[in-house]
Amino acid sequence: MNSTMIDNRILIVNSILQDIAKELDIPPSKYKQAVERYTSVGKWLESGVYPDSTGTPVIYPQGSFRLGTVVRPIHNGVESDYDIDLSCELLIPKQQTSPEQIRHYVGDRLKEHGTYERLLDDEGRRCWTLLYAEQDGAGFHLDVLPCVPDPMTFAGVDQSMSLKSVALTDRSKSGASYEWGFTNPAGYADWFAECQRQIFNRTASLRKSQIFREHGEVFASVDEVPDQLVRTPLQRMVQILKRHRDIRFAGQTNSDERPISVIITTLAAIAYQQEPDVYSALANFLDRVTRYQETGMIRCEDDKWVIANPVNPNENFADRWNEPDSGRPDAFFQWVNWLQEDIDELLNAATPKELERALQASFGESIGKRVASEHEGRVPAGQRTPVSAFGRVAKQLLRFDVAHREPPRWHMQPTTRQARIKARFTRKGFRPTAFRSNSPAIPKYADLVFEIETDVPKPYTVYWQVVNTGAEAANESNLRGDFYDGGQSGKIRRESTKYRGMHWVEAFVVKNDTCVARSGEFVVNIQ
Repeated sequence: MNSTMIDNRILIVNSILQDIAKELDIPPSKYKQAVERYTSVGKWLESGVYPDSTGTPVIYPQGSFRLGTVVRPIHNGVESDYDIDLSCELLIPKQQTSPEQIRHYVGDRLKEHGTYERLLDDEGRRCWTLLYAEQDGAGFHLDVLPCVPDPMTFAGVDQSMSLKSVALTDRSKSGASYEWGFTNPAGYADWFAECQRQIFNRTASLRKSQIFREHGEVFASVDEVPDQLVRTPLQRMVQILKRHRDIRFAGQTNSDERPISVIITTLAAIAYQQEPDVYSALANFLDRVTRYQETGMIRCEDDKWVIANPVNPNENFADRWNEPDSGRPDAFFQWVNWLQEDIDELLNAATPKELERALQASFGESIGKRVASEHEGRVPAGQRTPVSAFGRVAKQLLRFDVAHREPPRWHMQPTTRQARIKARFTRKGFRPTAFRSNSPAIPKYADLVFEIETDVPKPYTVYWQVVNTGAEAANESNLRGDFYDGGQSGKIRRESTKYRGMHWVEAFVVKNDTCVARSGEFVVNIQ
């Protein structure tokens, strides 16, 4: 976080983020309704008869509902039903059964109940799903995960967590076969709780009292308010991150490759340092993720991306990042850059309209409008100087009119042709990391690769302009600002990060001594 940000805009943005998270949260009345429903389903499953079982099934919530990070999901830009996940752990030795048998033990038991049979959706890949109709404008999807105990131990993992591992039933796409899969929702929930234990213990009593005062019609006493409704800054951060992802990727061509929730949740929990407020937690998360090569939050092993399950290191949450031609790594880092841009937009919102526009673009129209109206008289920036919290240059301060920048030497033709730059950097042998214009500062001595994409028909020549700024480049008499002929195959430009400060490259597509497309300045910030 930029140490020069001494005004109170951070306090205002933190308050705004808190209000956004509250808007995303499941209301206590709806939470209680969900608990009643999954408790009823659990009791029905517990009372079933399962051949070879050594005891009563163990039924427990899992996923975001148990973690306290549930938000109402967005599908195709429209708010959808809450997803509630329930594990049904049958106490049958894995070696004495099959995944298909376990799957149908649970499914057949649900079908024995008249109501659940009517609510039951088509069989899923891993779960049985009960579809509850909307009430008060919100419905539920209750996913029941059939599984059996599959305890494991791993070096460096608390056995009390790893021994809760289970084997799930993985159905093929054709539905013709089933295989065992592995997961550990209970152990993961314990790990997540430990990541926020200190702050939870300090705030739980106060928060429960507040919930009881605000929702006395739901709970008879403070003691009835469950731990799962207490929200730490970590949980609030995860809720904000998931909604921002859903809104920012809605309608994008790479929407199917957006970051999955378990990656967001895991990295957020690893990064969390018991920060007392949402803004500080979010800023720390973004700092540590962008410096993943130093922090080790995301690893590269044998040229593969790795984000390990903290309670089962054999499971790589980033396994699909390593599929041929996968765009998932680029989508993840694109999202991180969007987050930084959007937090800076909030910090620099100088009018109520700017604040509303920034919130709607990041978190959705209705929520953005409601929260902006609550803060109409207290916008973050006012008349203060624009800032960036992430080592970028605030867009209001971007200047390209330096004296050593040479003007284009070609006739500039008005055209509808497009040109844009894609960029990657490599450091210390890691896989190339995509970055966008005006991303947070890249370390010195990294290798940069710029590639132009254009719809101009061949043949053409690409010219690259490289402009350095700042005292370090000036002291070395290397400000630059001239052009480099890339030739007819010069769609690639290679550079390195040597001088601290803001620099940029721009690509010009030239035909017959006429510039028919230009990329615009691609800003590179260097630490």
